[in-house]
Amino acid sequence: MKHFCFVLVPKATMIVLATILIPFVTMHAQDRSFAYNSNRYIAEQPSTGVKKDLEVEITQPEKTALNFTLAVINPENEKLTLYIKDSFNNTLHREVLPATVKFEARYNLQSLEDGQYVFEIRSGKNKVAEKSIGIKTQTMVNRLVSVEK
Repeated sequence: MKHFCFVLVPKATMIVLATILIPFVTMHAQDRSFAYNSNRYIAEQPSTGVKKDLEVEITQPEKTALNFTLAVINPENEKLTLYIKDSFNNTLHREVLPATVKFEARYNLQSLEDGQYVFEIRSGKNKVAEKSIGIKTQTMVNRLVSVEK
């Protein structure tokens, strides 16, 4: 009977430790995100009357940095989902946007390689807007020639 307890105690201890530590590991894994601001939407009531179209705008505040600002005007307060995808249609980032009239957020794409990326906004399974961004690294080589006498 002593041998049976010797085997079960370490296993039970490992299960308890795993139960405690796994949530911390998953929280840490989600620290690296494309979005990096918290106050990014304005809560307003939709106007009644004529249905207005969704407006999406992407701007680059600094031309030398790969930081982009996404602004979504959603007059109908629809529940929308943002996807950032690469040229192979792989989803790099997914975010449920709040059902507000205006949503604005900044995204850091500094860690992405050169290529085409798409900001896709969906309402359920329907694509309602799409904006494309191309990232290309340009290098310049200057060769100097000197003639010696």
